Amino acid sequence: MKYWMNLPEEYRNGRFIILPIAYEKDLTYGQGTSKGPTEIIKASEHLEYYDEQFGCEPFVEGIQLLPEIKAETPEEMVEKVSAIVKDNQSNFIIGLGGDHSVTIGLVKGQEQLHQDFSVIIFDAHADFRDSWNNSVLNHACVSKQLSKRHDLALLGIRSMDIDEAKQINQSKNVHLLKAHDFSLSKLKEVLPKLKDKVYISIDVDVFDPSFIRNTGTPEPGGLSWKEVTDSLQEIFRQKEIVGADIVEFSPQENYRVEAYSLAKLVYKLFALIHKKDTLH
Repeated sequence: MKYWMNLPEEYRNGRFIILPIAYEKDLTYGQGTSKGPTEIIKASEHLEYYDEQFGCEPFVEGIQLLPEIKAETPEEMVEKVSAIVKDNQSNFIIGLGGDHSVTIGLVKGQEQLHQDFSVIIFDAHADFRDSWNNSVLNHACVSKQLSKRHDLALLGIRSMDIDEAKQINQSKNVHLLKAHDFSLSKLKEVLPKLKDKVYISIDVDVFDPSFIRNTGTPEPGGLSWKEVTDSLQEIFRQKEIVGADIVEFSPQENYRVEAYSLAKLVYKLFALIHKKDTLH
């Protein structure tokens, strides 16, 4: 069995949990997101324990790697994922997808633990369709489904159809910040419109394809590593984070750098939580 960062046994349980979700169904372009969690976990073995940016070692709070979830249908996936989140309510969970529909299960689990929270989605695509391939639980419908129960901030968007654009414009609880217009100052204008508690979902196609190529539908004009990590720092500064996920990594070719970078992004999220823990 693999362990996150190949940690010594005494650090394999504790504050943090990683939930690998090897699920993909009815994808729109590229395939292979079910293999993403495994490659990110493998790459984590080569991370440094110390995060130089935030000056801390989050592993000391313990990082547990749960068994990988597999499911045949979206309904089965949502049920399994939400149950695991509920059963680990005292921990901070990061889900590793899998396609973006896994976020629906992760958020449903958080809904059983928190009465009111917003969702921040980093993504190249609006994912605001009513249904796709005869399912409302498809990855192309994630934002639309979550908007029915939560305020949303959609960050880094640079692809949508005209119906999605119309619906988003008419939705008072959806705050759109497109990639071509993205800045930290504009993010600071959006965050006060959200609840004090937020859930964060990072679709890796939010990054420019010059950095992350191995994803289902890469879109030009994406965000940089610094733009995303600076944004996360600001979000953590202003909000209480209830959970997070990283999805849509599809390791097909020459993906080692990307897998390592995404493992580091997971650890950055833990570092931000750890830093906040130590301040309280």
